[in-house]
Amino acid sequence: MLDEIRTKWAEGKIKRIVSARILPGSDFISGVEKICIENGIKAGTLSGIGSLEKATFLIPAKKEGTKKGVGYSEPKTVMGPLEILSAKGFISEDSESDNGLFIHLHGVLCDDEGRLLGGHFLPGQNPTLLTLDVVIFEYENMSLSRECDPEIEMRVITPRSNR
Repeated sequence: MLDEIRTKWAEGKIKRIVSARILPGSDFISGVEKICIENGIKAGTLSGIGSLEKATFLIPAKKEGTKKGVGYSEPKTVMGPLEILSAKGFISEDSESDNGLFIHLHGVLCDDEGRLLGGHFLPGQNPTLLTLDVVIFEYENMSLSRECDPEIEMRVITPRSNR
């Protein structure tokens, strides 16, 4: 058992809720980014369900040369039809991205045989098959930014109160 429980947190409120549909052929993450840009959303959470033509994602993997001995796998691509049973994620600012946003999205999906799959979705590689229904909860008085954590040598989402 750990002697010390460590956390980083921030307090805020839900400013508004945006519900949207991502149309066939549109990438899941790119669709969320477009919705956020058009609505000025820079911090929040999202939830989604729907179907994909294919999915590309990462899963945790042992990785030598990292501080914790763990990283992400090589990308895994699964061809559809696929049903997203649950997708959850965070919207944060990212100074290293082209549009200033980072959509950190994980999901559980199943193939046409009912086999379960899932992981950390990669942008630009998850086209909508029929529809993707998304709900975004925008934060107020709190920001999220993607920053390097020197302890694990990875860029992670860091919450901050804006009061």
